[in-house]
Amino acid sequence: MDARVNPCLTCPDTCCALKGHDGLRLSRDEFEAYFIGREEDLRVRVENEIVVISTRDGFVCPNLGEKGCRIYQDRPIDCRLYPYQMLPVYETRKSVKFLLYRNPYCVENRRFSIPEAEAMNLILEFGKKAYGDRKIIVSIYREDFLAKAANKGASMLVKGCKKLGVHL
Repeated sequence: MDARVNPCLTCPDTCCALKGHDGLRLSRDEFEAYFIGREEDLRVRVENEIVVISTRDGFVCPNLGEKGCRIYQDRPIDCRLYPYQMLPVYETRKSVKFLLYRNPYCVENRRFSIPEAEAMNLILEFGKKAYGDRKIIVSIYREDFLAKAANKGASMLVKGCKKLGVHL
């Protein structure tokens, strides 16, 4: 297998280390297909309908071998999204909202990039796998999202203080 078929072969990044609290988000079916029996290398927790895995200290994804990802052609949706990432924001009985954002730290961002519309469709597919018939909503994080949220929060704080008679 060469780098055109499996770009993981030449990637210098460490995303396959699955480090940290967020790790890799999987539907139960994906977990059973790709990671069952590998729990000794992983930290596994279930958040509502999503299985979240991360590696134990010093390990990388158990599907990553010397020749790259062994399941690259049929890898989980969260892996196919990269350098995009998904974050479930909230759930109700009828719907689930995901935030889609591009990982700014991916050193191979250009080479791994997929169209935003394709990333949104992958999240919709993941949502159906994980949550069944619930409505899946995907919001896209933009660079100015946090700035707008901070401005809105500051504006609300000032208005609230004025109502209370507090001068800033």
